[in-house]
Amino acid sequence: MQLSDDGNFQWDGNEWVPVQQTAAPAAPMVVSPHAEMAAPVAAAPATVMVSASSSGGGLDFTRGFSTLKYGLAAVLSSILTLILILIVNGIIFMVALDSGDGAIFMIGTLLAIMFNILAFTQVLTLVMGMGIADGLGTSGLGYMGSWKTAFTAILESIPVLLTAAIMFGIGLGILEDNTGLGGLLLFLSGTILLLFNMGLMAYMARKVATDL
Repeated sequence: MQLSDDGNFQWDGNEWVPVQQTAAPAAPMVVSPHAEMAAPVAAAPATVMVSASSSGGGLDFTRGFSTLKYGLAAVLSSILTLILILIVNGIIFMVALDSGDGAIFMIGTLLAIMFNILAFTQVLTLVMGMGIADGLGTSGLGYMGSWKTAFTAILESIPVLLTAAIMFGIGLGILEDNTGLGGLLLFLSGTILLLFNMGLMAYMARKVATDL
């Protein structure tokens, strides 16, 4: 067999053909006696967590213009509420004065106070409902819905208001005979009403969020 100078071709009598090179035998794999005892460990693929940007982050100066919308709603609702207060209070006091009974006059006064509190709460409920609804992306309570929510809140608050009213009445009645106890009852009555007014906004926020 005649090989070329580089050893890559051989002469078969007619032409040079490439030499068929056989692959070298693979070296035998030495298996450790402890290999069967070792469990294969698969490398866990790396997971890349991509956090989506929150749409609520950052400053949005256009949101400040919503205060104008809430303010307009508060003004319009206050006008309607003031008209209702004048009508209802006028009817209540006309009936109480025509009766000439002191007890009826006292009951009428309490009813007028309760309605005034309800009317004020309705305005607060309407505006607060608009703000919470815009934040949650839902529809608001509406004008009639705000009256319903405010009325429910006042009904639930009757025990607190009634306690303050009873303390005030008793304290005022015994103030001349027992100044110490009468003054204490008047102080407790005023404290209850003060805490009620200060906590009313948070309480109404919870009611509005529940009714939305």
